[in-house]
Amino acid sequence: MLKNKHVIIALIVTPILAVIAYFAVDTLVKETPHVAKSGGTYALVSLPNCRYPSGHCTLKNNEFKLELSVEEVGVNVFTLNMASEYPLQGAKVALVEAASETGSPLEMQSIDANQQQWNAKLAGNLNPNSIIQLVVAANDAFYYGETELVFSQYETSFGKDFR
Repeated sequence: MLKNKHVIIALIVTPILAVIAYFAVDTLVKETPHVAKSGGTYALVSLPNCRYPSGHCTLKNNEFKLELSVEEVGVNVFTLNMASEYPLQGAKVALVEAASETGSPLEMQSIDANQQQWNAKLAGNLNPNSIIQLVVAANDAFYYGETELVFSQYETSFGKDFR
């Protein structure tokens, strides 16, 4: 079988053609990132640190990124802190018990002059299954996302705080 020159050439050329086809199909069908347009709405995706007790959560869309953290300030009262790489025009947040619910949004307050640090005091049980719904405005575009409060607690298997 390996004495036939056609089979030998096919064994050499086939993997090369497969790799070329893989990259060609990727080039043809991939979605190219585009700049956010004024008045547009864009979804924020929860990164993996939102799915476990990490102490903070990152919501992202292309280069637009928000960092969330939670601090307990009293019984059934906690502060949601948000940091952005870009100045925001405004932010609203709602706390709901299930994804199918819509909560009443609360206005977040900017705590620095360049509009990149925001916080809001939320009343309610700090239940890991509760959901934070968030909408922010930046450069006349709106970004929205939601995530569970699993990230609000910081836990490690080593019994030590590494923050």
